[in-house]
Amino acid sequence: ALKIAIATSILPVGQASPDCEQAVQNAVKLLEQLGHPIETITPDFSSIIEPFTLVWKSGVAAAGIPAEYLGSVNQWLMETQITAGQYLQAVTKMQVAGRQIVASLSPFDVVVLPTYMHPTISVGEYAQLSPEETLQKIIQWIAPCPAFNVSGQPAIAIPTGFTPEGLPIGVQLVGKPATEATLIALAAQLEAIQPWEHHRPPIVNS
Repeated sequence: ALKIAIATSILPVGQASPDCEQAVQNAVKLLEQLGHPIETITPDFSSIIEPFTLVWKSGVAAAGIPAEYLGSVNQWLMETQITAGQYLQAVTKMQVAGRQIVASLSPFDVVVLPTYMHPTISVGEYAQLSPEETLQKIIQWIAPCPAFNVSGQPAIAIPTGFTPEGLPIGVQLVGKPATEATLIALAAQLEAIQPWEHHRPPIVNS
């Protein structure tokens, strides 16, 4: 059996939406059926937000894409003047944070989190927000993901069903460094006891 942790709340963002939390709980039921012990944790990814955002801004500026071809948020990100020293400091902070994340999750073979903190947004949902507000919304929405870009841990997102509105939803499985085989095997176990390849959202059949 694998020692598995679950997280539906992530600091500093807070609790996942009910739909995303339910997706994790559905996965937990399946994992318990498979005989894996479960423990609940609340990971803290606060330390990566500032350096990750700064590196993100640097990437937009370094891409070489003319501003007129970018959306308003990326145009705003491009306007931020970042020195080489600031960039290197941010990379160093992310490397340190990555090691801390690996260490904090080391007691577990796998961690199960929401893929995102709330279901997919509607087209144009952020249209009236300022670039700053949009960036904050994105950071809150994708909170479970950047930590593992930073730590380098293997992760796999798997579907678990649909929201009441018919939007697809799933969970993210994260392993120890270099344990891709473990994650793939666990994902295969979950798919075997709850196949999803033939599931379609209601809109497809309407």
